[in-house]
Amino acid sequence: MLLSGPLSAAAAAPVVLVDRLVLLAASASSLAGLDAAERLLTLAQEAAAAGRSALVAGEQAGGEALLRCALLILQLLAEEADGLDRARRQPLVAGGGPEGRAGMASRRGSVVVLVREVLAAAVGAGPSGHGAAAGTPGGGPRWPLLGGAVRCLGAWVRLEETGAGGCGVSPAELETLSPGLLPSLLQLLALPLPTGQGTAGSSGAAPQGQKDDAAAAATAAHQSVADVAVDIVGPSGRTSPAAAGGEAADATATTSAVHVLVQLGHQLAAAAAASTSAAPSNGGGGDAAVSALAAAVRVAVAVAERNPCGLATGPGEGSVELARMVVAAMASCPRRREVTESAIDYFLALNTVPTGERHASLGAPLYGALLPYMLSAVSYPADFVSWDEEVEEDEEAFNRFREQQATELLDSMYGQCRTALVTQLVAEATGASADGAAAAAAGGAAAAGSWQRTEAALFCLRAIHVPVKLAALGGWSGQEATPQAAAQAAELQALLSRLFADICSSGGCIAGRLTVPWVGLAVSRLVGDYAAWFGKAPDTPLQGALGLLLHLLAVPPAAAAAAQAFRNCCVRGADKLTAHPPTLSALASAAMAAVAPPPAASAAGGVGGGGAGAAAGPPGLGLAGSLSTEDRSAVVEGLARLAATLPAEAAAEAGCALMSPFVARVQSVAAAAAAEGGWLSPAALAALASELGLMTAVVRFLEPPAHGGLQGRWSGPGLAGAGHRDAAAAVVAAAAAEAATAAAASREHPVLKVLQTAWPVLSAVAAEPQCRADAGVVAALAELYKRSLLATKLAGRPLLPPLLSSLLGLLRSPPHHAAALEPLSTVVELFGELAHSGEARALEVAALEAAAQMMSALMTHLQQQQQAGAAPPSAPFPSPCSSSELAAAFFSLADRYLLFARELLLAAEGAALLPPLIEWACGVLTLMREREPAAAALSFVSHLLAAATRVTAEAAEAGAGGAASASNGAATPGELCLRLDAVLAAAGPRLVHALLVAGTDTCPRQLLRPLAGCLAGLTSLADAGAPRGGPAGGETAVRSGLPGWLRSAWGLPPLAELAQGGRLGDGAAHAARFTELLLRGHYPQPAAPGSGGAGAAPLSRGRLDSLVSDFFALARGEAAEDVMLAYEL
Repeated sequence: MLLSGPLSAAAAAPVVLVDRLVLLAASASSLAGLDAAERLLTLAQEAAAAGRSALVAGEQAGGEALLRCALLILQLLAEEADGLDRARRQPLVAGGGPEGRAGMASRRGSVVVLVREVLAAAVGAGPSGHGAAAGTPGGGPRWPLLGGAVRCLGAWVRLEETGAGGCGVSPAELETLSPGLLPSLLQLLALPLPTGQGTAGSSGAAPQGQKDDAAAAATAAHQSVADVAVDIVGPSGRTSPAAAGGEAADATATTSAVHVLVQLGHQLAAAAAASTSAAPSNGGGGDAAVSALAAAVRVAVAVAERNPCGLATGPGEGSVELARMVVAAMASCPRRREVTESAIDYFLALNTVPTGERHASLGAPLYGALLPYMLSAVSYPADFVSWDEEVEEDEEAFNRFREQQATELLDSMYGQCRTALVTQLVAEATGASADGAAAAAAGGAAAAGSWQRTEAALFCLRAIHVPVKLAALGGWSGQEATPQAAAQAAELQALLSRLFADICSSGGCIAGRLTVPWVGLAVSRLVGDYAAWFGKAPDTPLQGALGLLLHLLAVPPAAAAAAQAFRNCCVRGADKLTAHPPTLSALASAAMAAVAPPPAASAAGGVGGGGAGAAAGPPGLGLAGSLSTEDRSAVVEGLARLAATLPAEAAAEAGCALMSPFVARVQSVAAAAAAEGGWLSPAALAALASELGLMTAVVRFLEPPAHGGLQGRWSGPGLAGAGHRDAAAAVVAAAAAEAATAAAASREHPVLKVLQTAWPVLSAVAAEPQCRADAGVVAALAELYKRSLLATKLAGRPLLPPLLSSLLGLLRSPPHHAAALEPLSTVVELFGELAHSGEARALEVAALEAAAQMMSALMTHLQQQQQAGAAPPSAPFPSPCSSSELAAAFFSLADRYLLFARELLLAAEGAALLPPLIEWACGVLTLMREREPAAAALSFVSHLLAAATRVTAEAAEAGAGGAASASNGAATPGELCLRLDAVLAAAGPRLVHALLVAGTDTCPRQLLRPLAGCLAGLTSLADAGAPRGGPAGGETAVRSGLPGWLRSAWGLPPLAELAQGGRLGDGAAHAARFTELLLRGHYPQPAAPGSGGAGAAPLSRGRLDSLVSDFFALARGEAAEDVMLAYEL
């Protein structure tokens, strides 16, 4: 009725309602098939004819509404057909079938003709030639109708017969279908825009709302034009078949589009520049003008990406003119991101062609001309103060553009221009360029606003730092030196020296602008990225740069970058800095005054601690300026790495000098707390944790370089195998000469002397109940202990008694912390069982027992919580950590004992803990669903079973050989085998049940493979316990009991309920089959009828993993019973 009724009804119909009805009709017709689609196509064609007649007759509103509706029908029908699955799409679009009917694609020509007629009418010249009647008042373009026509054309252009994607029409085919259509489309970008400064048809008297709507419609039409053109001439466009001329015909058709772009480009650029400058007063016309220019540049990019080689190397001046058009577009509005990003894409595509093959003008001259516009594009806004106050520019988008697209183009520009680009950038940064000199001479506002251009030049120099450093330092290692490369290196060296001399000298142009925080940020990043140049090149202002960075630590926006740059310069310039000890000492003093000022000065607002920051700090300890802990740590890391390069004695002294300020600051916190009655506030505890973290940075990075002469002595004997239990045992049992060497290494290692300075304070912190109760302090203290051990390695043996005593105090007193277990794990991993160190071994065993007491209390709490059900427990467990974190840390520790101190846990003082350890592992597997504790418990069980298997095999071999008992009083292999067999036989039913419960319910899906490893470990242990010759006689209890444990587990809850529920088959047949497959080949007699016979081979490990995964997926309801059929073969 809408299409066949009066024109007034069509004009008055709500747009939203029409859109929904048309979408419904298009979707239904495309699903109904070709007949329904053809009927809708015919209806649309009739509506379009009626609309054109109405326009000729002067009924503007009704005619335009009919045309819009007809175009929308055609557009949505093509889009719906293109989105169908192949079975429905192929007969609808391509046709075929028994009758050989043509599909919708055959109607593309008539649609194109219709669209072209509508375009002619919409721009103001209808088919009858009556301009005023066919257009808007004054003959202006109808932008909504234009946009609808272009979108309709795009839908039919993209409608492709095969369904392979891409475009359905090549440039040559479109030219054959409708000659001159593509150039005509591009000429739509130059139509008069609906602004107050445009034609008479859009005078300033028009309401602002109407002008905004018209501008939005024009912008949408421009984008649609670009979309259609990109689809046709872009890299994903269709290529004409050979019969139609092939790529040559497409190139000819594209050339006409390029000529139009070249003709219109400069006009569009001028209009965009004028409209952008007048945007506040032209009702949004600035956006419409910029959108037209952006659309033209997008089409140029599509042409370049489709055939960059043909564009750059082809005959004639078309490619050069097109490049100049893109440059003009970039110059017209460099601050408009949509234009600049597209222009960057064009030049990047062009740069894929080798320079020697291009037109001479498309090399250095072209890319060198881009620099002024790139400087404008990457500059901060003219009135920029801070991102908190900026409303027009988005911080994330701005930084992303600079660090990605702009950096990529700048790298290409350097590849073309080389030292000429660096020369221009250095001149811009130092104010020596013509523009900079003019601005400086003008003074006033021009000079005050020039910091943006200086910062932009510094950014550009940082963006190309990798190739510039490489060329300035002589190229890649092993690269052949040439006179040309040497001359380039010398020129770059002079430019960089000039740049950084200006930065680091107080009278330099850049130094004078460091009052602007964003210039300071750019300088910090630039120095950090050129740190390698500072360290390797001769006569660099390294010390001046470090002093400047220390000054910039007080500038909040630049502080983080300055700290990172300071660290980089210390690392890269270590050889230069350590060559002059007084300079190094002065640098360290100045840096430590910034990151760790004396407490009195900090509290009084002295160096690094003034203002509000000091007032906000804890009692007795102000804040180190605006620096975060991470920034302070970066500075300390740089100084510690410098100290590590010194000789041993000097390194120890330097390390002590770095540690002393933090010790004093911690002592000041304690003194202030004592003055207030001994109470430590949360701020004081946080400050303590921060200072401990900085102490950790000193210890961690004071380790000498791996190539240093003292590294071997500091590492101690056997360091390469410190991670292996046998290597650790060999170190423990070393001879007296080896012990003397280790003692000498302990005396020489600088970290030990540094820790002597800090240990009284560390002991006091570890002994303070308030510190023990704070998770942050305990974590920082534990990290310091762990890093101390890892830095000193076996040379840190003297640390063990005091360190283990401190850990013992942390483990015995609640609240319990998971972090306290990590240093103990490191001790076990580095030193093993400590068999020849009585005091340390006793402390190691005591620490393990304390950790076991904590775990026992945790498991009791969890069991009580489970029994209470939904009711909350009477009292929470005394720990700031979660139960899963504690369990994961504990079983990670137990796993280390199994790997590196096996005898201590299996045969010595820790043997009594083995039964409860197994019980707790079972509890974790059945009570916790988190990944970390389950993974740690499974790893412990797997290694325990592997150790038991090895002991059983050793006992069998010893029994067969008639081995005597051990002469040192240790248990013989046979005795240890019997002990482990008894423990595992007692815990076996519980362990098997826990593994099956975990597999069917609680174990995370990604841990089923480790769980399968535990089941494989049980069968391997059973194999090792088979009857053999020797004194042991018959089979082990584990071997005899394993089949019964597996079968009986299915009769215990919750597995019994699962078996009775029918998910595992009738009578739990799949569970029985799983048990049989698991035991197959491990016993001389079949475990049950149908198990495969006595001669059946056991499942391979890969096959067992698949069985476990499939069976437990079936038990969890994630798979059907069919998964078990694969194991019947």
